[in-house]
Amino acid sequence: MCKEGFGHICSFAKRMKMNKLMPSNGNTRWSVFSIIILSWLLVGTLDICSAFLYSYLKRGTMPGAILRYIASTAFGKDRFTDPKIANIAGLLVHYSIALGWTILFFFLYRRFRWMQKNVLATGIGYGFFIWAFMNILLLPVWNNKAYVFKAEPAIVNALILMAAIGLPLALLAKKKIAVN
Repeated sequence: MCKEGFGHICSFAKRMKMNKLMPSNGNTRWSVFSIIILSWLLVGTLDICSAFLYSYLKRGTMPGAILRYIASTAFGKDRFTDPKIANIAGLLVHYSIALGWTILFFFLYRRFRWMQKNVLATGIGYGFFIWAFMNILLLPVWNNKAYVFKAEPAIVNALILMAAIGLPLALLAKKKIAVN
């Protein structure tokens, strides 16, 4: 699969096992584990940075306020008195949720062939699924109030999840996961 003229680079990569995310003993569990970890860190970072940017551009909200909101939603409004601890807790909650979505994606991807056929449809669909689950089910339960649809934030937030989580996961899975 090396392009013409790049043989020396490809042979070096093969010798160094750089073409696979696995240790030299060929343990495929490590390969899947490392793909999930790298994917999780990527999509978690893309998602939180997108949320920071959108909130700042829309309302002038600083990143710390977003993280404190996440922490207060997960643990209660009066749980943290130190804003730095609340920021760290919010970031940990965010990355924990991103890890859950990443693991679920790779679990589903290996089991459903239709997810492997179209990267774009899979990424968009998974991003929308995350948006729907979080906004219609999980956040209303955590906040103890019903979901109210507002078109602009709903569309923007769904697009962020599609672009920051769904599509990167679908692309990484297509590129890195060999499905039997």
